[in-house]
Amino acid sequence: MMRSVDSRARAAALFCGVALAALAVACDDAAFCFDCGDGGPSTSGTGTVSSGGQGGDDTVTVGVFSTSSGGGDDCDANTETDVDNCGSCDNRCAVPGAVPACVDSKCVISECLAGNYDIDPAVPGCEYACPVPEITPEVCDGIDNNCDGLVDTEDPGLQPPAGFSCNQEPNTPCEDVQTICVPGVGWTCEYPEGVEVVGGIIRDQEAFCDGIDGDCDGVTDDFFLALGDTCGDLGLGACRDLGIIKCDPDNNLTTYCDLSELPDAAEPSPEVCNAIDDNCDGFVDEALTPEAFTKTDIGGGVFMDTFEASRPDSTDDASGFLESVSCSRPGVLPWTGGGFVEAESACAARGAGFRLCTASELETACSGVDGDVYPYGILFAPTACNGVERGEGQAVPTGSLGTCDTDEGIFDLSGNVAEWTSTQTNAAATPNRIFRLQGGSYLSPELGLSCSIELAPRALEVTLLPNIGFRCCYQP
Repeated sequence: MMRSVDSRARAAALFCGVALAALAVACDDAAFCFDCGDGGPSTSGTGTVSSGGQGGDDTVTVGVFSTSSGGGDDCDANTETDVDNCGSCDNRCAVPGAVPACVDSKCVISECLAGNYDIDPAVPGCEYACPVPEITPEVCDGIDNNCDGLVDTEDPGLQPPAGFSCNQEPNTPCEDVQTICVPGVGWTCEYPEGVEVVGGIIRDQEAFCDGIDGDCDGVTDDFFLALGDTCGDLGLGACRDLGIIKCDPDNNLTTYCDLSELPDAAEPSPEVCNAIDDNCDGFVDEALTPEAFTKTDIGGGVFMDTFEASRPDSTDDASGFLESVSCSRPGVLPWTGGGFVEAESACAARGAGFRLCTASELETACSGVDGDVYPYGILFAPTACNGVERGEGQAVPTGSLGTCDTDEGIFDLSGNVAEWTSTQTNAAATPNRIFRLQGGSYLSPELGLSCSIELAPRALEVTLLPNIGFRCCYQP
């Protein structure tokens, strides 16, 4: 379809303004006659231009005018290289945003104009006007710095600056964190929910108690040092309900005591010798009655501790430190390492009627009514009690050997620890008193484990050994 005069005039102006101005040559408007007679200038057809980049060789056909004058009879140009007569007379090359050239009778891009780039082969010429005056490596700033038409994260060549990195500590919430570019903002780390970030930087120390390793250091909620510790309500002694310290689900800045984690508190009960406030009055092991101590009637109005004496705070693996009073409890290590005076005082501290047992009382209780040689009978059983043949090499918890008891139910009268008695074997007024030890210990062989006092050893009252203990007797 023929173009109107106005449209062709505009096309001629575009040709002059873009193509020839780029070549720095004058434009002769008279060359374009839109209503000419015979022999006058005429316009026709289309030209070809390259789209293969600056200086490229590929060509495509585009809507550019080629011109002729005088019907072409006087055209003597080299149509293989002349941009004004490329391929045919008066076929002038014009390429958008570029300086054209004629190569092998085809219009191609000689070079892109300053600031223009050929980035799309499907679009003629150097169609892309880059927003920056000089090409530089792509950075995260919202601008196409390398003039490839791709901005920031669109550009596969975009890299974070040297020294920028994210916390990717293994086995933490940060393990798979990615470094990302936020156009117009800059580089940042895409940390998951729960990681405590302030101003794009992870906190040096967690502020929230939430079960998440918020600072990605490999330790969860490490600011809250008491997590997992035992806690309790305001109850006293055995009546105090205990729980476990946990993160507060209603306030992630603090912790609370979860009382549901441990058994409920006990009800008040009579006080016994155990380093616990059993009656919940705020005092421990106070005003202990004779019923607070486990005893066995050995006849003659005398009651003997069923178990070797132990400290109030002793356990099955520690002999304890409290020495206010001696206890008689099963399943704990006996009180050892004390001299005669310490043992005597610990029994007396129980109250009126309590004292160290005599050697004869211990022998009588050991032999029983049948006069046994050992607490369990007349024949020696190497492993029945804790002597050297058993091989323990140390004291065991009181009453833990069910084979080492008398018919009346008194435990460890043979072996485990030798026991101080109140039976003195030298003159009463002697400064260095000597007292009989009864029953043998874990270091004693067969002969030292019998009930007989004839074989019982003796010791100075100041003797302190880990294999010597005691037990108390009570006579109302």
